[in-house]
Amino acid sequence: MISTVIGLFALALGLIGIFPQMAWLTWLTLFFSLIGMVFGLSDEEKTNGITINFLVIVFALIRLYLHGGIV
Repeated sequence: MISTVIGLFALALGLIGIFPQMAWLTWLTLFFSLIGMVFGLSDEEKTNGITINFLVIVFALIRLYLHGGIV
C-alpha cells in the first residue's frame, strides 16, 4: 500500500515536471519512484505498487532522455 501511494505521488510530480520550467521535478520523480519500488519489492503479494512505480520510472527516463537530462 505504501508503494502505491508513493507511486501515485511520483506520478503527480512527473506530470507537473512535463512543463519546461519544472524539469528538475523529473529527477525528484525518479527518486521517489525508486523508493516506492523498494517498498513494493518488500510486499510480494501485491504488485500494483511495483507496476505503478515501474511505469513512472520509464516515463521519467524517457522525459529525461528526450530533453537532454541524460546524455
